[in-house]
Amino acid sequence: MLIPFFKGLVLGLTVAITLGPAMFALLQTSIKHGLQIGISLAFGIFVSDSLIVLGAFFGVSEIVTDPSYRLVFGIIGGIVMNAFGFFTFFKKVPKTGQVEVIAEIKVKRPGPFPYFVKGFILNIANPSLWFFWITCVVSISSTYSGPDKRKSVASFFIGALSMVLATDILKCILANQIKVLEKPIVKLWVNRIVGILFVIIGTFIIVGTVYEFYAHVGSVARPSAIIHH
Repeated sequence: MLIPFFKGLVLGLTVAITLGPAMFALLQTSIKHGLQIGISLAFGIFVSDSLIVLGAFFGVSEIVTDPSYRLVFGIIGGIVMNAFGFFTFFKKVPKTGQVEVIAEIKVKRPGPFPYFVKGFILNIANPSLWFFWITCVVSISSTYSGPDKRKSVASFFIGALSMVLATDILKCILANQIKVLEKPIVKLWVNRIVGILFVIIGTFIIVGTVYEFYAHVGSVARPSAIIHH
């Protein structure tokens, strides 16, 4: 199960280095309120991501049982990943050097737990994250088959979510040092790298799904051919 785990690490790293409001909110919180508060926010985000993935894993992924459905969902998921990759790659970055405006995360009572709850709520209330993780779960489920399918998919997302959490904690630790990410030229090249990685992942999903489909069709056809002979 190590291969799915390491593939999951690649997805997790891609998600982690995506430059978005959540990332800059994490950096701003760590700089202003300290490492402990930033890590609490990161754990809130991690728990909400994990619940979305678990919900998709035990819910939506159950419909991906028929080989034809796996083929369709896998190809659609791969296309979505590719589209997201192209969008990120060609995304325009303001040349003014101004950081995108992010509302400061405030809580009524200071302390780690309120920020954990805040991170959890803000993340789980984001519909785009639901769409992203559900697409990932359904797509990755389509690339695996056989008795070890559940273990492979679980191993993949353990790797992905572990990488997201580890890099979020690292962002909190290095918040002051990585403010360079706010520079337009750095944003541009990070977006390009992320875009390429998403296209690679999307291509992997499509190729893996098609391979699994024809491998299954071949395994079913061989015994039939022997019996007929």
